Amino acid sequence: MIWVEKIEEAIQYIENNLFEAITAESVGQAIDYAPSSFSNFFSAVTGYSVGEYIRYRRLSCAADKLTRNEASVTEMAFRCRYETPEAFSKAFKRLFGCSPSQFSRSELKHHTFAPISIDFSLQGGFSMTRNLIPGLLNVDWSDTNRQNEFVNSVVSALNVLGERLDYDTVCAISGSAFRTSFSMPSIQQWNHGNYHVIHTPIIIEHTFKMLGFDVSHHIRSDFETDSRMIIDSIDRGIPVITLEGVINCSDACVISGYDNDGKVLLGYNPFMNVEDDHNEEPDDTGYFRKSDWREGYNADWNRVRILTIGDKHKKPDEGVIFEETLKLASRLIKEESLWPGQYNGLSAHKAFANALLTYEWNDNFEPYLNTMCNYKQYLDRQYAVNFFENNGRKDLVAIYKEIAELVAQMGCMIPQDFSAFEMFSDKARLKPYSEMLMKICSLEERALTLL
Repeated sequence: MIWVEKIEEAIQYIENNLFEAITAESVGQAIDYAPSSFSNFFSAVTGYSVGEYIRYRRLSCAADKLTRNEASVTEMAFRCRYETPEAFSKAFKRLFGCSPSQFSRSELKHHTFAPISIDFSLQGGFSMTRNLIPGLLNVDWSDTNRQNEFVNSVVSALNVLGERLDYDTVCAISGSAFRTSFSMPSIQQWNHGNYHVIHTPIIIEHTFKMLGFDVSHHIRSDFETDSRMIIDSIDRGIPVITLEGVINCSDACVISGYDNDGKVLLGYNPFMNVEDDHNEEPDDTGYFRKSDWREGYNADWNRVRILTIGDKHKKPDEGVIFEETLKLASRLIKEESLWPGQYNGLSAHKAFANALLTYEWNDNFEPYLNTMCNYKQYLDRQYAVNFFENNGRKDLVAIYKEIAELVAQMGCMIPQDFSAFEMFSDKARLKPYSEMLMKICSLEERALTLL
């Protein structure tokens, strides 16, 4: 299992550099593991923070050397990186219950903190298998500017595999900062899942290729095939990403474990805490528990997609990543439809603006919710700015800064807290919002000529 190997690698690195200036961040970097999640991952597996583990091991080695008269208290104080012998003695006493000078004569001399080794085995229970990958980054909507479920799931899954990724970078490189989708009225007038990545599937393979990984895209089939695929990946220490299912209404779930022979899945998704969409108590790890995940919303065979992450390979160089992402961005803006029943890019902007001004509705909830869901797509435009700045494209920086400013204004025009239902009873009040959408459309038409 990859996560077991990473913890063992971290422990060995600590042992080899015990008296050096090591920190959780430096250990994570040394084993090529994302610092943002390494500390949580280490403590979830070992039961100790990285700092505690280093401190306990240093003091235990110091106790051993003092017992053998191989060093003085002062020497060990400075080797253990304490500023004074007094600070060392206080820490020593907190751990062992006696001073360094008393330790060799106490009954505690055999109670030092030994290096941890991992012997992973699960036994017992009702003869049902369970396994999980600990320490994944949570996938939620706590950050109001970073709402893309697919991007957050990719960041979480690859961080646990040691990649140093952040939302902003993945959002731009994946093409998510350039995509817009809106349902054709002949298919569905108000589709609250317009923002789901499945409506722009060309993003998926591109994302993993640019990040240096193979990925397989599997359409839901029979339970035995699907559960075995997930179990095999988790057993190898590699999370799975599901699209359009497992938790109702989800764009993407990161699956980080299974229970009861795969009948229960564990993981993260923003809807895991929404009772109408998922009311099962979470696992004791904090991950959601989804029992009978093949039933209900997920019973429709063509909805659920399973993304399994394959071999890691060398990432393309930055120039190639930029050029390939520009090609993708051009398609995401220009092509009218990339998925059946969905307008795309410029056509989607126009369809959304038109819908607010011409569709008829009896319940204001439908257009309001649809507007809030679609707004998630526009929020991601801000991450195109740094992408172009970092690649020296000031012409495109200027355009996407202007788009990002318009998006920020849109967020103030219609409150995100569902406190303005009355606005949707008067199309004249929606006109300024529609005009903003058309301004964004015009700006992206300009961007297209530069891409």
